[in-house]
Amino acid sequence: MPRRFLVSLAFSAGLLAAGTTALAAPDPGPPPSEAAPPADQHRGPDYIGEAAFVGVGTLTVVYPAGPGEPVDDNRRSAVARARWLTSAHKNKVEVAADDQLTDEQKKGNLLILGWSNRLLGSPGIPRPFTHDETGTRFVGVVEPNPGVDLLFFNRNPLNWPSFLVFWSRIDPERDRSQPVPRIGSDWAMYRDYQPIRQGMFKPGQFWPPQRDPTAEADHSSGDGLPAARRGTFDSARYHIVYDAKKIPDAEIKAIADARETALTKAIEAVGAPPEGFKIYLVVYEDETSKRDATGIGDPTHSVLPTHEIYMVRRFARSTNPHEEIHVVGRAVLGPCFSTALYEGYALSLDNLWRGYDMPMHAAMLRRASKLPGPSVLLDEERLRALPDEIALPASGVFVTWLRETYGPGVVKKVYGWSDGQVATFASRLGTTEDAMATAFATWADGKVVAMKSSLEFMDAEDEAKEKQLVSDWPGMSAALKKALVAKPGDPQTLFNLASAQMRADDLPGAEASLKALLTETLPADSSRFLAFGHYQLGRVYDLGGRRKAALAEYDAVLALPDDHGSHDLARQRKESPATKEQLE
Repeated sequence: MPRRFLVSLAFSAGLLAAGTTALAAPDPGPPPSEAAPPADQHRGPDYIGEAAFVGVGTLTVVYPAGPGEPVDDNRRSAVARARWLTSAHKNKVEVAADDQLTDEQKKGNLLILGWSNRLLGSPGIPRPFTHDETGTRFVGVVEPNPGVDLLFFNRNPLNWPSFLVFWSRIDPERDRSQPVPRIGSDWAMYRDYQPIRQGMFKPGQFWPPQRDPTAEADHSSGDGLPAARRGTFDSARYHIVYDAKKIPDAEIKAIADARETALTKAIEAVGAPPEGFKIYLVVYEDETSKRDATGIGDPTHSVLPTHEIYMVRRFARSTNPHEEIHVVGRAVLGPCFSTALYEGYALSLDNLWRGYDMPMHAAMLRRASKLPGPSVLLDEERLRALPDEIALPASGVFVTWLRETYGPGVVKKVYGWSDGQVATFASRLGTTEDAMATAFATWADGKVVAMKSSLEFMDAEDEAKEKQLVSDWPGMSAALKKALVAKPGDPQTLFNLASAQMRADDLPGAEASLKALLTETLPADSSRFLAFGHYQLGRVYDLGGRRKAALAEYDAVLALPDDHGSHDLARQRKESPATKEQLE
């Protein structure tokens, strides 16, 4: 299924006075000796808020390491953010526990992670919020849902020319796709990937920061569907929420049936989730409305721990189980911290991406010297740097290799791998990093050999398309003949060859190609070639002045079931002969 990695999305939101898109560091403003600006002063139109933090150059990522904290997990999360800031934004980044910062680090630019980070509350930086099971209170804003995250950006009160960002979330599953939100305001509260409240602080040297109530927005209306437009539908394993003004009830019933079919496929492939498992599905009209409501413009995405799926209606109508595989995989196998494994597992079970199966993608990528090895695929930042047309199929290929080589049970062994060390991943397979890389490459080389005819067919098809673009009909015909050597009797290729030959005035060749097509035993999904083969042969006869033979072919079309308007076309040609001008 064509879809983008969430890790490649830019999570930004323009708001209020957010204007330019440049990512220069914010203007440091008045030196500490100057008086704070008056209370009614607001941000200027060119201020870009927290989005500027990635341009500060040098900073420290601070993780919580207090009693009861999962310190190793927190440290890995901090290191992952540091690598992202270094790789994507060329910052110089250090990582430190919340009780181990040097005085110099404390006075520098800071990314402070986690609700319980002890740097907030230390001398000079009183904690500006409270957070517990009743929700969050932050500079006068009250959010009753404790699952909503907080982001804010301000000057560092220990050294006013420096800056700090606080981000409450430490969640390796979601951190892969949203290392740190970027937003054009000073503070925001997030539900999953979407800011539900955001606003500005008054400029100046204030701690805690002072809100600017004239520059705030509230987007907290649930899943983005106003109550007047919100419809719901329950099937056996789905609770569906949808835009009732845009999507009729009959279509939602069809969507529920399609998703139930998709879920059945996912369970058959992955395994049965716990009893009572149910998916919360929100269906949007299109990508624009989905992005406005969720912060993600992809056609589909999931929130795994809570079994939530968000889809646009055209994807929801399909029975493709890709998103359900993610959700069922989480329920059966636990959390996954590697994008290559997360996406690759679903693609491997789908065994299809942009029209080709995983073995074919392995052959194409390997032959083009574009197949990344495990050291790249299992490195989030290196994988993130790859274009989707390599990263996605390569991930599917890698998991396909794992399953073919080590058996289906291997996914359970590696799915929860979390330390980011490729050597540790290899050890779970009972091998070494070098041996794993060699075995993967050797397997892919074998796919190149096994797919030789398919690769040659694809090359010939690509050559034919290039010739078509410049109206080189003899050249297109020659390329399609090479394609037929690699894939004899292919109906689409025979039909395309006849069309090219007609345009090249090779009527005998076109006749031969169409007669060859009509003698093929066609599968059910290629039945259209029977009707249109007769129609095209009638046009060949018309162009050659053989009107009686042409009429017989048009009658043959009318004797077949109507297929994509074939009867109307045949009747038109019975009324008036085909001409060469009609080929253009």
